[in-house]
Amino acid sequence: MRTFTHRRPSGFTLIELLVVIAIIAVLIALLLPAVQQAREAARRSQCKNNLKQVGLALHNYHDTYNRLPASCINPGGYNSDLFVPSGQVRNFTGYLAILPYLDQSPLYNRINFSAATGGSDWKSMGGGGSQSVLDNVKMNVLRCPSDAEFEDPHTAGPTDMYTITAATRVSYGFVHETTEYDGGAGKLWTANANATRSAFGINASARIADIVDGTSNTMLLIETPYKKCNKVYGPFFQAATHTHFIVPTEYGINQAWGGCNGVPYAWGAGSAHVGGCHALMGDGAVRFISQNMNNATLLSIVTIGKGDIPGEF
Repeated sequence: MRTFTHRRPSGFTLIELLVVIAIIAVLIALLLPAVQQAREAARRSQCKNNLKQVGLALHNYHDTYNRLPASCINPGGYNSDLFVPSGQVRNFTGYLAILPYLDQSPLYNRINFSAATGGSDWKSMGGGGSQSVLDNVKMNVLRCPSDAEFEDPHTAGPTDMYTITAATRVSYGFVHETTEYDGGAGKLWTANANATRSAFGINASARIADIVDGTSNTMLLIETPYKKCNKVYGPFFQAATHTHFIVPTEYGINQAWGGCNGVPYAWGAGSAHVGGCHALMGDGAVRFISQNMNNATLLSIVTIGKGDIPGEF
């Protein structure tokens, strides 16, 4: 006579499945921060590499013209009536000047440099405008992958200091020692003003030989976040507006400005990286600048000829 034994059904019980799912969830929770950190490390590395490419482009430009490009040319800004002839507002940026050295000669050759690339015209000097060839053009080499998109592309009007059409933001701003409000026509870079100048100015700029503090001790460009206190604040790739310059000595690095909901003001530097941001130095090196750097040291690496060589930073 046959005997039958009770056999347990194959498979998992509900409780066993729930335990496995719980274990997997715990493992994911433990691994996710590590994955996010690895991704940010990759983005941060790409951001640094972008700046190195820009630095190489600036040096190649210097080799060709024996000086760095101007931060901007004939901007329609606060004191434009002091140095822009009537009808000659152009709002060209230094980013446009180095396009051939960023493997962007085809785009550069399509730009009409007899006409404006931006409409900013605070003093109604005339000559501003836009060029459709530059509308919505995003230059990845000028954009940090860690930063979050914000109002991009951006259009603003009517005609004033912020007028711009289909403009894209950039992550790396030309370092200035003051804003447009300070200095008037003195914002134009002149050799006899080395001591208190950054390497870049309006309509002119320094030669490597002018950087007497040493290229390794002088900052050229610095990171700046897309999102600031107002959506009209730049800098933008194709055209200069009132806030084209970045002034870290006055507006800090990753410094939340009062009334700005935790983001920097118009001329502030900063990044999505923890603790500071990248800066391109005059020798082409990229340094990570702490947001807690004291202002005296920061000023010493912004100016090019004061003789105030910083210590280790």
